[in-house]
Amino acid sequence: MAGVEEQLLTLLYLFGVAAVAGLLTVRYTRLQYTTGLLLAGLLISVLGSPVEVALTSDLILLALLPALIFNDAIEIDVEAFRENLVPILVLAVVGLLFSIALIAAIGQFAFGFSLAVAILFGAIIMPTDPVSVLAIFEDLGVPERLNILVEGESLLNDGVSIVVYSSVLAVFVEARSRGLTVREFTTIGAFITDVGLGIVVALVGGALVGAAAGYVGYALVSRVDDELIAVVLSFLVAYGVFILLDILGSSGVIGTLTAGVVLASRLSRTAVSPETSYTVGAVWEYAAFIANTLVFVALGVITPFDLLLEYGVQIAAAIVFVFLARAVVVYPLVELLNRRSSPAIPRGYQHVLVWSGIHASVSIALVLGFAEAFPGPLAEQLSALVFGVAAFTLLVNGPTMGAVISRVGISGQRPSQRLYEALIGRLHGVDAALDTAERLLEQDRIPTSVFDDLTTTYKRERLELEAAVESLLARYPDIREHEERLGRHRILIAEFEAIRGAIKRGEISQEVGDRLLRDVEADIDRALADEGTPGPRPGRDPYWRHQLEQVGLDAERDDDATIGEGTEGP
Repeated sequence: MAGVEEQLLTLLYLFGVAAVAGLLTVRYTRLQYTTGLLLAGLLISVLGSPVEVALTSDLILLALLPALIFNDAIEIDVEAFRENLVPILVLAVVGLLFSIALIAAIGQFAFGFSLAVAILFGAIIMPTDPVSVLAIFEDLGVPERLNILVEGESLLNDGVSIVVYSSVLAVFVEARSRGLTVREFTTIGAFITDVGLGIVVALVGGALVGAAAGYVGYALVSRVDDELIAVVLSFLVAYGVFILLDILGSSGVIGTLTAGVVLASRLSRTAVSPETSYTVGAVWEYAAFIANTLVFVALGVITPFDLLLEYGVQIAAAIVFVFLARAVVVYPLVELLNRRSSPAIPRGYQHVLVWSGIHASVSIALVLGFAEAFPGPLAEQLSALVFGVAAFTLLVNGPTMGAVISRVGISGQRPSQRLYEALIGRLHGVDAALDTAERLLEQDRIPTSVFDDLTTTYKRERLELEAAVESLLARYPDIREHEERLGRHRILIAEFEAIRGAIKRGEISQEVGDRLLRDVEADIDRALADEGTPGPRPGRDPYWRHQLEQVGLDAERDDDATIGEGTEGP
């Protein structure tokens, strides 16, 4: 019992520190909440903590990280994530592996590491954790695509880095059990093969298991449609998938992420009641908030200041090398992506992607895991470097992100845009209220007179909102143009998917389908580049019109009204 009481006392102590830091941060400073928590923890670390705080690798990875991952998964914009999946995967997988390789190459000479330890250091230090950055993004109203790129890369590269770390750590453990050095135990070729297979298994296996668990969770939730049962099932899905995949040696991060995305996307498109969806989202938001609170306070409290002073020069070098590795990877990879796919990622976004490389909770968890398995001078050196880089990025990158965004010319939301989003958001709420009232009436859960009173009020508000939206669009043509461009893009995506479906069903041949798809792709490129309403350019006809002319037929032209006609010639 004493052990349980001691753990509860530690939790209460951390929450007490968080409460004081939160009150001071909100009331007297302009710091982000997480930054205030870290500073409070660091201050306690310097002065001395009256309560011993034991933050372990398992606590972060198995208890706190699933809550953070699952909350992000159910809140993420699934459509935007899917549209940007290619650059996210390239940055999170290819980019992370290249940055680990760069750190490994540098670490052997700068810090005297062996190749295996240098790779391990790269896997520990390079995963990003942009909690503070995303909070600033929300305050500034940065473009949705930049937000999804930063968040998506962070979610996926956590999983990849843990796979690489686990592979290297397994080699260390096995070599030590046999009384061999890592160089004697394995070769570089065998090691790279093991890591490559591990990443493939983690991505594919984790995604498959997560998707299956997410769908099963959705099926059970939709069957009972009860708020409390839905919360319990969502916790079972999130933690069950994470722990199962961790036991199997796959990626719990990828599995939990996929499960959350599948569960949330299915619930949003089905007849599950709004109360259930809201309750699940609210509970996970609170769970993630508590997890972040514990992580950031504890990180500050357990920061080893004596080691930071001892390895100060190496920490300064590590900070430079980590940013150099991220920049060397991000800029060339994004340039290659821009040449091969569209829409392009602007240079300003690239600067923000580099500066958003905050390295915190996952990096700390991994280095704590190594220290627990291999205590000694090497663990102390790695801990000093990782804690030093984490503290710098949290205290420098996070608070200065707003200035960087302003400097690179990324405009935040104007008052007119915020008003438009507020009106549209309220319209969604009113529509959901009216739909729910209809459902309750059909189920005889409210009297007709109550239904009439409620819907009369909401219908009146809906008319006022529609009038306000039209007035705003008339006053600000740029907002109307932006919404029209988004609408065209969504319509063209649906057109593309319909043609691809016709190809799969055998209704049209692959050759003809490919030509039609190229036409639509050209229109999508033009819509994203804001080149006006899609349609044929002078002297260029879409494939289907060219085929009409080939057989001596023609169609009545209405170039200004055509949406689906592309620019691709024969």
